Amino acid sequence: MTTPPILPLPGRSAALPPLHRQALEALRSIAMGTDIDDTSPLPPEAQLADRLGVSRGTLRRATEELAREGLLRIQPGRGTYVNKHTQVRRTVREQLLPVSLPDSRFDLDITMFVPDFMGSEHATAEALAHPALASASTVFITPDNSLIALRRELIARGVRLVQPVFGGRRGMLLLEDLRDDARFASTLDGAEEVGRLLSLDDLARVGAVDAVVTGAVAVTADGVHVGGGEGYLDLEWAILLELGLVTAEVPVVALVHECQFLDVPLEVKASDLPVDVVLTDTRRVDLAHGRQKPAAIDHEWSSSRQAASSRYFRELAARG
Repeated sequence: MTTPPILPLPGRSAALPPLHRQALEALRSIAMGTDIDDTSPLPPEAQLADRLGVSRGTLRRATEELAREGLLRIQPGRGTYVNKHTQVRRTVREQLLPVSLPDSRFDLDITMFVPDFMGSEHATAEALAHPALASASTVFITPDNSLIALRRELIARGVRLVQPVFGGRRGMLLLEDLRDDARFASTLDGAEEVGRLLSLDDLARVGAVDAVVTGAVAVTADGVHVGGGEGYLDLEWAILLELGLVTAEVPVVALVHECQFLDVPLEVKASDLPVDVVLTDTRRVDLAHGRQKPAAIDHEWSSSRQAASSRYFRELAARG
């Protein structure tokens, strides 16, 4: 496993943070310094503690805190592993920040939202020219900042948009017949004001969705969509699938900056929705990963994560 050199930590000092905090920062540096494609465990606890010059209890406390952060995964009997999705998120966000455009609420705290980026107009133009979107009547599109211009142009063309509210908990909005309000309706606040919040039955009556469009923290060449960690896109696909609004043939298109498109291996779960087309500030890439889209809700998976706070999933569960 490739890791940066591990140096002993300095002793306690009034000018230094507590020893466990130093251990945490050193361990975080080790985890972030591993190769993305390195899936082996970190060195054993005793070895790490000795090399860092801390007790095993101090190291264990740091390890548990990083596990709560999501950067490490502790597998009893097997070892401690770097969570590669979290590592990718943190690495990409650092690279993305210099080309990100600020948000009205969060400025440049891009841990809170998917930002628009310099050059996104090229990705938007490519999306509008894509056959699935050029002929679409209804598009499911996420509320990411990187898609504002695309939402505006689609609304101006008379395309119906199904868009989750920010955070997803209250459901989805229908943006329909809003050509004259396209600029306002394409924003988060505008969509909330002029869009119609859909009940589960309302959503079922929307009919077939022609394409799914999303932003991302990162997308891999294998079609893995890396979001903020909440699994919103997978949950939204599961809802549309359960209602019969999408099939495996519906294309999933992601708009990202070139620095967000990675050729790295990441773990894939059965519930993960693969991306078919990536549009960046410089190119279009049709992915040939051969992965199948989820064909049914994984109920064991959907009972956890954000599904627990989704009113649609609660209603679906109540219906049996």
